[in-house]
Amino acid sequence: MYPTDASPYYGIFVKEQLDAVTHFHPDVHYDVYFADGRVNKLNYLKSVFEVDRLVRHGDYDLVHIHYGLAGLFMLNPFRHKIPSLVTLHGGDIQIEQGKKYQVAISKRVIARANAAITLNDSMTALCSKYSRNLHQLPCSVNIELFTPPSTPRAKTAGSINLVFPGSPSRTVKNYPLFKATVTLLQNHYGLHINEIILENMTRVEIADALRRADLMLLTSISEGSPQVVKEAMATNLPVVSTNVGDVTTLLDGVADSYVTDSTPEALAAKVMQSLKLSGTGMTGRERLIQLGLDDNTVANKIYDIYSSLINTNRGA
Repeated sequence: MYPTDASPYYGIFVKEQLDAVTHFHPDVHYDVYFADGRVNKLNYLKSVFEVDRLVRHGDYDLVHIHYGLAGLFMLNPFRHKIPSLVTLHGGDIQIEQGKKYQVAISKRVIARANAAITLNDSMTALCSKYSRNLHQLPCSVNIELFTPPSTPRAKTAGSINLVFPGSPSRTVKNYPLFKATVTLLQNHYGLHINEIILENMTRVEIADALRRADLMLLTSISEGSPQVVKEAMATNLPVVSTNVGDVTTLLDGVADSYVTDSTPEALAAKVMQSLKLSGTGMTGRERLIQLGLDDNTVANKIYDIYSSLINTNRGA
């Protein structure tokens, strides 16, 4: 997962993490090898040899793998040994997304890596069977880009700007459930729903869309730590979500945000409850900072993991 000219926002959160680490820790320098499996699945097989060649002939202290399948080279018994860290992102280790072969490979990669980063409690519990050096650390949010609106959100009576956070074509995002909930909100509760689809937008456009919205409705089947929820929180946008990934932790104590069952009835009821704006609890932005999910804090934690792995290797 990494941005390209053709897909400039695919895996943008990986690049943003690298950018944040190098910004706050200028002594870190990255070279990026992108095994672009979306273009050709054979790129993963090529990476087995190409990554090893780069590591053998480069002056590297550590390799940081993002996504389990990108660590396929770790299964090469003759690979050059270097401290390794793998960050799991959800579909690579959570079987409910249906990628069973990727999950099998990811488990073997975790077992060979020196450390692994997970995104939520269930991922940590699963990965603890394969690694003794786990760090639960979701990706961070640029809270200087994702900011609350300059004036309070003003809803038009009976009309709601509702965010669908992703592409309707992605099965895991479960647009049919979103659409069924919208239909119920319109037919049963009499609301007019303006759908805001977060697809093919720049980062600035996404931030602007979140600021002008009234609510985000996440209907996903599975998530790791949904970046878009954290971005919504940074703008103080209320969120109603199915119980996936770490959303229960993220939204704990956040005013007018709820996690509920994966049915149109349950989701619609929580949407209506959220729209009453009780204001009871902290803002999403306050909760995000409380969790330490701003760029600076997460970059420091990543740097500490790097330092620990490198120092352990030097002392071995």
